[in-house]
Amino acid sequence: MALGSARSQIGWLVLAFGSFLFWVVAWHADISAFRFSAGRVVQTQGEWLYCRETRFSVGGSEDERGTPIYENYFRYEVAGRSFTESSFATGACPGGQVVVEYLREQPEVSRIAGMRRNVFGPWAAMTAVVPAVGLLLVVAACVEGLTRVRLLRDGLLATGTLIEKTRTNIETSSGQVYRLTLEYTAQSGATGRVTTRTNRPERLEDKSGALLFYDPADLTRAVLLASLPGSIAADKTGQPIARPSRAFLVVPALTILGNVWYVYHHWIAGP
Repeated sequence: MALGSARSQIGWLVLAFGSFLFWVVAWHADISAFRFSAGRVVQTQGEWLYCRETRFSVGGSEDERGTPIYENYFRYEVAGRSFTESSFATGACPGGQVVVEYLREQPEVSRIAGMRRNVFGPWAAMTAVVPAVGLLLVVAACVEGLTRVRLLRDGLLATGTLIEKTRTNIETSSGQVYRLTLEYTAQSGATGRVTTRTNRPERLEDKSGALLFYDPADLTRAVLLASLPGSIAADKTGQPIARPSRAFLVVPALTILGNVWYVYHHWIAGP
């Protein structure tokens, strides 16, 4: 219920792709520019030591690499204390003497004037929106899934009859999406309604009705068995039965394992 819905699987796919963008791009974004505002920065002369080419570049194409980004190491002194830091620049290894900017209150926080403290500029942090959207979809799907689980566990079985079918503006590769409203009678004799959207309305148009589980304390809360992920039905006693659903674990498991591997490889085990 938590992982098998379309929203959940799409969310995990977006999160998987977004995680790659986050670790490769957003994690290496320099968002420290606001700290180097006027009045908080002191400039001094520093000594450029050496530079190394990172694995990142800007521009280029599939056949030709773009301009490489270099990490420049430098040394400077503040009040008799020596610091060795690094700054990043696209296609630049200056050499010789350099102008160093450091924070007045934190002299160890510095950069070569005109360079960055990380691989990419602040624009790269915007790629973090992608995994954030994926995570929101996953959380929303899990909350929805837990609600369905409660209805399957504590709800009562009923049969809903189609009373309204409306064509929506959404069309998928599998067909037109319709908004269907079904009405059912609870054991108390009261009438409840449940609404769903589907591109397979024929599953709910049978004259014999569609099975659903409802909350006897709140008839507005109900779930149609045909709208649930996987293959779920009701047995003779009215209890839900389902086929194995391990396939729904594949994308979430790969996403989680991929993130764990990256963190372990780059921070715990070392490069």
